[in-house]
Amino acid sequence: MNILNKEELRRQIREGKEISLDGILEEFKSLLRESLQTASEEELTSHLGYDKHQESDNPNYRNGHNKKSLKTKYGQVDVSIPRDRDGTFYLPLVATAS
Repeated sequence: MNILNKEELRRQIREGKEISLDGILEEFKSLLRESLQTASEEELTSHLGYDKHQESDNPNYRNGHNKKSLKTKYGQVDVSIPRDRDGTFYLPLVATAS
């Protein structure tokens, strides 16, 4: 839907598409989810000290993702948070939202 983009929103209204508060909220939650997941991936890169798919001598490495449901003031947002092999990666941003 992408109604958070002003031009797209204008286009959809001109075309007579129904825009609802629930639709706007879902768009916002999707943007929030993407932002949290991007931030967590970058935080893990910083924590490990090397980019994804880059070779490293660091014995700690990426080890999948954990699903997490966050309760926000906008409703529940399900995110996929990366984890590291040693279990030392901690993301304060997500901890404060849940």
